[in-house]
Amino acid sequence: MTTGDNRLQRAERRALQREDEKYLSQPLNPGPDPRSISAHVRHVVRLFSNPSEDSPCATAMAHLGALYSRTVPKAQVACRRGCSSCCSQLVSVTAPEALWVADTIRRRARTVEKLRAADAATHHLSIEERLKSHLVCPLLEDDVCSIYASRPLGCRHFVSINLDACIATFVHGAEPQIPMPVSHTDVLYAIRMALYAAMRLKGLKDAAYELNAAVMAALAYEDAEARWLAGEDIFADVPGTRTIPPNFEQAISQLVAHIAPTV
Repeated sequence: MTTGDNRLQRAERRALQREDEKYLSQPLNPGPDPRSISAHVRHVVRLFSNPSEDSPCATAMAHLGALYSRTVPKAQVACRRGCSSCCSQLVSVTAPEALWVADTIRRRARTVEKLRAADAATHHLSIEERLKSHLVCPLLEDDVCSIYASRPLGCRHFVSINLDACIATFVHGAEPQIPMPVSHTDVLYAIRMALYAAMRLKGLKDAAYELNAAVMAALAYEDAEARWLAGEDIFADVPGTRTIPPNFEQAISQLVAHIAPTV
């Protein structure tokens, strides 16, 4: 039985939450059955709403990062520890990702200063200018990501099956032609769709921002995450990096409409 506004009653939501549990530890099923992705969207909405968490955004993004890792097929990739030539690109992040990174490095004074300097150098560069500048990510330490566990979805997804192509692009400045497994991109889109849907269902702004600038904006407030979750746009002065393609927007809107009565 639903209420007059078509929302599930409390007992029905609890029963649905129990039903969702069987999907939460499994790989995401990207097929036409919406139960898998719907379960994860509802779970992320609950995580964003959990007052007992020190960092709801970190918990939500850790869940989605783990979901990505166990969903992508095991492909032969050229990427290895210490292979960091690609870490000179513009990285696009959502607010929860930026807040998780900020929470990770907030007490690392040296890292914060490196990030501040990098933001000053890259703040006004386009994607193309950023690539040509060869400015490495300030979060690298000895060619290794210092925030690997909390790295953004875009960094998790950027893998190559040809090391020579990476060196040609990121070291020698050739036209970008990085061979990436299509399966990884499909999973990334599905995970991002779930994240965007969860943010919209919580009434949170779902824009995307450049990593350095967004993390610096988050570091400006000790209570940045609480402010953002309460609806304050702490990223108002950070330029957006992309618009959502119409087909992706349609899929997110449909997912939100499908899930809205159940949260």
